[in-house]
Order: sequence, then structure tokens, then C-alpha cells
Amino acid sequence: MIGQLLTGRYLILEKLGAGGFSETYLARDKYLPRYPLCVVKCLRLSPNHSISSETAWKLFETEASVLGSLGRHHTQIPTLFAYCHEPDNVYLVQEYVEGENLGRWLAQGQRLTAKTALKLLRELLPVLDFLHTRRVIHRDIKPSNIIRRKQDGKVVLIDFGAAYILPEYPLANPSEGEDLSLAIGTPGYMPGEQQQGMTQLNSDLYALGMSVIHLLTGVHPRVFKPDPISGEMDWHRYLGEQTVEPKLIAILDRMVRVKPGDRYSLASDVLKDLRTLSSVRRAWQSASVAQWHRVARRVVIPATVVLAVGAMGGPYVKTYSIQAKTLITRLGQQLRQSDVHLSMVQEVSIQPEVNRIIISPDNRLFVTAGSDRGLHLWSLQTGTRLKSFYGHATPITALAISPDNRWLLSGSQDGTIRLWNTATGKPLRIFRGHRYPVTTLAISPDAHRLISGCKGGILRQWNLQTGIRMQTLKLPDTEISVAVYGATPDKLISASSDRQIQIWDLHTGQIHRTFAGHTDAIVGLQVASNDTLFSFGKDGGLVWDLNREELAMVFPEKSAQPVAIAFKNQTLATVHANGSLRFWTRKAERLVPQEAGILERSTSVAISPDHRYLISANGDRRLRIWKVGRAE
Repeated sequence: MIGQLLTGRYLILEKLGAGGFSETYLARDKYLPRYPLCVVKCLRLSPNHSISSETAWKLFETEASVLGSLGRHHTQIPTLFAYCHEPDNVYLVQEYVEGENLGRWLAQGQRLTAKTALKLLRELLPVLDFLHTRRVIHRDIKPSNIIRRKQDGKVVLIDFGAAYILPEYPLANPSEGEDLSLAIGTPGYMPGEQQQGMTQLNSDLYALGMSVIHLLTGVHPRVFKPDPISGEMDWHRYLGEQTVEPKLIAILDRMVRVKPGDRYSLASDVLKDLRTLSSVRRAWQSASVAQWHRVARRVVIPATVVLAVGAMGGPYVKTYSIQAKTLITRLGQQLRQSDVHLSMVQEVSIQPEVNRIIISPDNRLFVTAGSDRGLHLWSLQTGTRLKSFYGHATPITALAISPDNRWLLSGSQDGTIRLWNTATGKPLRIFRGHRYPVTTLAISPDAHRLISGCKGGILRQWNLQTGIRMQTLKLPDTEISVAVYGATPDKLISASSDRQIQIWDLHTGQIHRTFAGHTDAIVGLQVASNDTLFSFGKDGGLVWDLNREELAMVFPEKSAQPVAIAFKNQTLATVHANGSLRFWTRKAERLVPQEAGILERSTSVAISPDHRYLISANGDRRLRIWKVGRAE
């Protein structure tokens, strides 16, 4: 073909590529001034291809029809110049798009940043919306079919050789739709229903999502394995050190859901969520009073809640009980920097190194666990040690106190859990069953049941009164980092080492929904009323709408690396890995963190539910009690 002059007009210059039933060439149009470049695509059925010559003809004609009818109406779809039938040759001539092919760009080791990935989605989704509203499915979206045009920097979607035009009405004769039933597309990018010949409009959304994920991670989608529990593609681990907006991750996750019904239905739906992404990111910084009133009505917290927070830098979990009525029911009065002060009121020398602290819900007691494998009960007001409990043979890795302050639970590295009477210090029961270190403990709202999680990816539910194991839940190939009960005892929420959150139905023992949005380890979970979940990770805090089952809000960057968190009335208090204590309040119609003080870097920290005290411990074997107050 090289050097041929087709119809006396199109001079073939070089071969660009070949598919199962076509070959593509770069050519010049000798009829136009300056002989502009164009692309010639010839019908060439490979002898090894599985499709029939009749189907190849239909696909070729469909491509010509789509480019002819739509290309001239959209600048990001190539324009058809000619469609020619010769005795021994059938070909179409289309616009040549000069620019950077993203497939080749990817092969050179390049990757998208989160910002450019968002830009790519915002540019390509309107193209899909344009196609889909005209009942056209592309069926072969992948990086090599996307070109960044040199002329204006816009992306152009090319190669409509697999395209299908949905009939306006159901086919009377199904055989007429033979080309739709083909498993046509590129493995890794096409979803399961397309491989089975049941392509839908949102099959293109799956392919676009996988393309963006490939461009973000540099890893081909065929490498991704389905999660054994959710069945969804486990691609987050391949992001490496790259920071990606949690909301963008959640959008991509929904684009590539395995089941079409769990996916976005329309490209316009994805665009709608993308438009909210920027406002979500700025929500805690620049929202108006009216907007925050609307947000506040969705995040009401019951009078007593339990927040589980993992120890930073370690694999185990501490549990903090907190009192709260609302995160922000009103924006409240602004706190000035000078209004809050932190002062140390007690310093106690201790022999064992402390690595776990928990404060009782009534703000009267706290418990420490450390290197001596013992539990020590202290008065919060006086700093006096009241009792010591011993019984664990290995280091203590998790703590919990019942809402009525009667019971203390401790989990250890050998997988055992012990129940203690806080008033007498007497051991009441031992729970055995975990083969790996216990990482989290949670007591049900009615105080009748206990959930324990371990490094082996196992969650076990126990009857707290009898010690009988009631249920076992499994998350293979991962570790449980934290778990809490939902607003009712039949709901459980867990977080795992793959940075995902699982919503469990304890009646069935099955996962109802999986949330993905964190880019670093999740260290804390809290349920607020029936419809709101707070999750805290090393990357920061997220708020989830449990009714709509989606990400609702993102905390500011300064929420990252929390080691202790407590809500009280209209204020959120956080202590971070660098020792800073922050109170999040309203300032000039924005929610901003107020720096209330700096602690020494600590091995363990706890904030009292009433926000009046802080307990900290570090490697110098000293326990410090801090009082948080306001200047009068």
C-alpha cells in the first residue's frame, strides 16, 4: 500500500497500525492545498480473526456512519472525509489528529497526576455523553485510542471500529444485532457484560475509568485482581506515593464497578459528581453559613458514641469513648487563639512504658497498658493509680470500656481477649479464638455483644455475658485495623489494611457495601446517627453518607495524622502525630483549626470526652495529665 494513490487523490505514506479486520495508514490529500495529512483505514480481515466477513463489513460501515454523522458536530471526534468502495478495496478517509497518543505516552513510563486525571475525565466525559445521547457505544476506549491534540491541547477519542449504534426500538429479529453480541473490545478495559456480548452504555464508563486508572498507576488493568469479598478490582495499592483526592478515587471506583447496576448509568452522572469534587474539597474552608447549616443537619451525633483510633506508627488499635451531641448543629461562636490554653497539671513517673491509653465515658478514670503486660487504672482528676490488673502473657494491643464504665476489655498479641470488672479489678472471662494479634475491640450499643478484629483478617462477634462466640466474618489477604458497631447492633463497620471500609449486615454475615476513598492507612471510625460515618486516616478525615452510600465531605489537610479525636457540642478536638492539639471552629464563615498547644511527641494520647483533659505518654516513662481550658 505504501506509495499507492487511492482514487487518484490519497497518497499512502506509512502504515500506522493494524487490527483484526482493518489496517490504518497515514496519507496526504493531493486535492487540497498544501496536501494536508489524513488517515486511511482499509478493510482487511485477518485469517485468524474469529469474526465473520459479514460482521466485519457491518462494523466497518458503522464506523463510517458514526464518523460521518457525528464527527462534523463534535471537535473531539475525527471527521469523515470519504468512504470508498473499489473492486478490491474498501476504505474510509478521516481527519488526522496530530498530537500525543496516550498509549505511547504511557509506554514511555509517564503517568497522570491526580490533577491531570481529573482534567482528562472532564474532557472525555462530555464526548461520551454526546455519543450516548445519540445511542452510540464506542466499545474500545483505552489510552491508545485517546490523543492529546497538539493544536489546542484537547483530547480526541479515536478508532470507532468497534462502535455500535443501539436501535431506537428493540429488534424484532435478534440476529440483526449480531455485532452487539460479539465479545469485542480490549481485555482489561472492557467489563464483564461486554465480554459476554451484553454491552451497555455504561460499559464505556467502565473502560474510561480503567483507562484513567491505568494512566494514574502505570499498571495495566489485567494485573488488577478482584477483591475476594467485594469482587471489585483492587487497584488502590498501585497508586504508590501519589496523593489522589479521596472523592476522585470514589468516583473511579464507581465507574469500574463489576456489576453494571452498581456503576454510574450516564456520563452526565459522573460529570455531576466531578463538579462537586472541588466544592467538597473546599467545604471545610470556604462554605457559607447556609451551606454549613445544610451539612450540619446530616451529621448529628448521638449523646454517647465510641471512636476507635489506631496508634500511629503501629499496627494496633486504641479505643476512646467520647460524649457528643453534634459535630456542628450551628456554627457557634468563634474561638480566638488566646481563648484556649493547655497546661500540664500532673506528671507521674511510671516504670512500664505506656503504649495504650483509654479514658472512661464518665470522664473519671483512665486505663493504661504497657510493657509490663499489665493494666493500670488511674483517677483522671488526681493522677492517682487505683488498681493494677495482670493476666496477659503477651503485650496488650487493644482496649475498650463499656458505656456504663463497668467493664474493661483488653486484647493481646497472642489473640486472647480478657474481660475485667473495673470496680474490683477481677478478671471475669477470657475469649479465645483468634490466631493472630487482636487489633480492635468494640462493644455493641446495647452492651450485650463484643466485636474483635485481628491481623489475620478475621472479625469475631461474642456474647459479652456468656463468652460464647456468635459469628465469624472473614476478609482474606488483609488485616483488620479498626471496627465499630453501627447505630444498631445488627450493623458493623470495619476498616482493613487495604484502605477500604466494609459495611456488614450481621444478620446475613455478608458485606453490604465497600467504601474506598482513603489513600493511607485508616486509623479511626465513628458512626454518627443512622446516616453518617466518619473515617479518619493518616491522610485525613472523610465523611460518608450511609443512606446514599457515597462520600459526602472531605476534611482539610490539617486533619491528617490524627492520634486522638473527640467531639463535644459544636467543637471537634484532634491531637496529631506531631503533638499539635487543634480545635476546629468557625472563623469568618470558615471552619478552621485553632492551634491550642503542642505536646511532646507521644507514644500514646487520649482526649477526655468532655474536652477538659489530655493524657499523654512517651518514651521517658512519664505520664502527663494536661488540662484544657479557656481564659476567663
